[in-house]
Amino acid sequence: MEPLNIPRVEKVKVDESIVRKFNSEEDYTGLSLDLLIETGSYVCIAGNLSTTESQKWSRDEALLGGHIVRLYKLISGLLDQTCQHRREIGFILCRLAFECVVNLRYLIKHASPKLFESYIAYSLKHEKQLRDTILSNVKARGGAPQEIEQRMLKSIEISFKTSGLKSEDVRAADLKNWGGKSIYDKAKDLGLEAAYLAAFGGGSHNVHGNWQDLLEYHLETHDDGSFTPVFEWHPLRPQLLNVISLFAIEAIIDYLTYLAPIEFKQIFQALDELEKRILLLERLHEEFLSKGK
Repeated sequence: MEPLNIPRVEKVKVDESIVRKFNSEEDYTGLSLDLLIETGSYVCIAGNLSTTESQKWSRDEALLGGHIVRLYKLISGLLDQTCQHRREIGFILCRLAFECVVNLRYLIKHASPKLFESYIAYSLKHEKQLRDTILSNVKARGGAPQEIEQRMLKSIEISFKTSGLKSEDVRAADLKNWGGKSIYDKAKDLGLEAAYLAAFGGGSHNVHGNWQDLLEYHLETHDDGSFTPVFEWHPLRPQLLNVISLFAIEAIIDYLTYLAPIEFKQIFQALDELEKRILLLERLHEEFLSKGK
């Protein structure tokens, strides 16, 4: 087999002697940012690799490959928010990227037609409910669908047809979670429950704008029990960037192993070396923090 023509990815240098001279966390964040860029490059490469000459995906292949594309875009958004020093939005993107990784790896680990159909049916639950509501409203009026309703029904029909399911295949009341597990259950199945609880479970506060999110980022509390608004942004810290890089690497490895483990050996070696550099930076940053800097 001829070696794959993999695009060259610039390797970010993590020189321990230089890193130990860093005197601010911003220096670590900058290096973590560069490593995330390198990681994102491999995510993009993985999303463009295929084992077929047509380079086209079947529905089930698209279900997995689409997660890779989504992960790349979430990382791209995270990079942008990091450069703009916006932890509030960056943390939301981290939470979404983590869930994307968990979903992809869980789908790969338990790959089966039944699981894939469960994932798609759950995604179409909203469309099924919207379709039923529109038809119910039309029936109640005793007339024909309005133009906007016709467009919505046509769009829903296309979604079902493209997904290979019929409306009657989706029973909204039976679809609490796809695969019968919550995101935490899926993370636990992958051995990521500690990461979920420590860093990403609380991310739901940020995604949904819960009270805890307001307290942490958008309000200042005072001794008299009053509050004032906080419009300033907070910078992202390197730990979040590093952990997303590490989780993304595991997702790429699982994905390419699922496709063809021998064919992508060259990338696996590069990812292993990249992971070691990220872990080195993480260790040096922890040492930096332990010194009270």
